[in-house]
Amino acid sequence: MLLLTDAIQVKQQKASRGQGADKPALERATKRVHTEVWLVEQPTGGFTYLTAGVDAMGQEVVSGMARVRGQFQQDYGGRSEPLPVVAITDGAKTIRRQLAELFGQPVPVILDWYHLDKKVGELMSMVARTKQEKAVHVAHLLDHLWHGRTDAALTYLRRDVQAKNPEPLAALMTYLEKHRAEIIDYGRRQRAGKPIGSGRMEKGVDQVIGARQKHKGMSWSPTGSKALGILKVVELNQQWEQLWFPQQAAA
Repeated sequence: MLLLTDAIQVKQQKASRGQGADKPALERATKRVHTEVWLVEQPTGGFTYLTAGVDAMGQEVVSGMARVRGQFQQDYGGRSEPLPVVAITDGAKTIRRQLAELFGQPVPVILDWYHLDKKVGELMSMVARTKQEKAVHVAHLLDHLWHGRTDAALTYLRRDVQAKNPEPLAALMTYLEKHRAEIIDYGRRQRAGKPIGSGRMEKGVDQVIGARQKHKGMSWSPTGSKALGILKVVELNQQWEQLWFPQQAAA
């Protein structure tokens, strides 16, 4: 069973237009509407899209976690044997806490390959003395990490990298040490036809929120943004007719 989760933000409307010009820059900082989206794999294939329920004032009345728990009960409540769960996620502690709360215990986690790839590239940009050195270092590191050889990657960083800035080098080594247990043989998993990244989730948050709400010049009230996201979830779950025309859908 595959469970995916991520959050997305859109620009929030000002309380009233034209105000705040005389406020300090820190107070005028753009506020964001934050929305979490969950995807739960269906027993028959495909995904159910879920997000928190809100009332007419935009206040959360059913949390996303509660909706996920209800979906689990609906889809897998009749299962007698334990449900095998593995989460693929980035390094966020918040997601790990949510998973532990949802299942009542820590869940095995695989560090998202694309996040790991990006993190290595970003930090090596500050470590390497030249672009050529960066390309060489990144190639060696990703080769080790792709096959789950975290110890070899750390040895390479200690022995073969001369940093122009030691702080990001130390940060990269700390990052790999911290996530050592979550870095697997990605190549082997990919050959087995299993996902190694959260690209499906990135597409999911874009379908629910981003494609409609993240355009130049747009800003949203929290109520409007979340309500529109809920309607999109209904559509993606193919429940549109059931919501608006329940009698016809039941016929």
